[in-house]
Amino acid sequence: MGRSYVMQNLPYESAWPDEWTGRPRSGLLLFSAVFMGLLTVGAAAGVVSELRRGNAAGALIFVAMTVYLGHLAAIGLHSYGGGRHRRDTSGVRQGAEGLIFRYGALPTYLIGAFLALTTVALAGMAVVSAAQASASGVVICVVLTVLAILMLVFLVVFLRLAPGQVVIGPDGFHHRGLTFTHFVPWEAVNDVAALWAHSPVVFVRTIGSSATVTRNYLGRDTAGPQALSPFDTISGRWLAADPALLLRALAYYIVHPADRPELSTPAALHRIVGDLQV
Repeated sequence: MGRSYVMQNLPYESAWPDEWTGRPRSGLLLFSAVFMGLLTVGAAAGVVSELRRGNAAGALIFVAMTVYLGHLAAIGLHSYGGGRHRRDTSGVRQGAEGLIFRYGALPTYLIGAFLALTTVALAGMAVVSAAQASASGVVICVVLTVLAILMLVFLVVFLRLAPGQVVIGPDGFHHRGLTFTHFVPWEAVNDVAALWAHSPVVFVRTIGSSATVTRNYLGRDTAGPQALSPFDTISGRWLAADPALLLRALAYYIVHPADRPELSTPAALHRIVGDLQV
């Protein structure tokens, strides 16, 4: 673990580590966001055109396309913007279980809305295909129905776990993602590092422990040393707060075990953000 990750003295130090500074963001994400944005504008123009023609059904179809494409454009834009340097401390709070770093409301909404809209779209296309009196229509209906069911399962799991969060507690590291929950006791948290994957990533390296538990809502639950992988990753673009806060907090409590009991008290939040408003 590099010394640069250890928490600085108060007040909150917003400087990012070298691994996150001056890194290129994904041009593909920017292109996809712009492209989807243009398609959204085109679909919105289709709404106006159909309304002028008095075709309410056609306008409704274009409205649905505008909403769907607009969400895709917003996802791409947010993902691209997730690589920017942020100094937000409002996404971390103190709870009885420890320091809570919540996922941002915007990406949570965008992913949830995308899953819901895609599920509805697939189900609608399946109904239309079933209405066709042909063998190909039946086959397409079956395929679309299966896809709709898979998306629905994913959506239910997402809604059950959302919003995601990372908790640094006196007992260890808790991570609730989109499809899983992961707990690693302090004895198994080995190191933390800053990685870059078109946006900041907090990389938590772990070792085997009988107390490690992973619950995978789309697969098998596992416990013990084989739970999940020997690491955990948190994408900074998902976090509501500056990801450097999580990085430095983990680094500090890894090398200062005597201070871990304070994680269930306001002292931990004060150590992280000082007197800043959160």
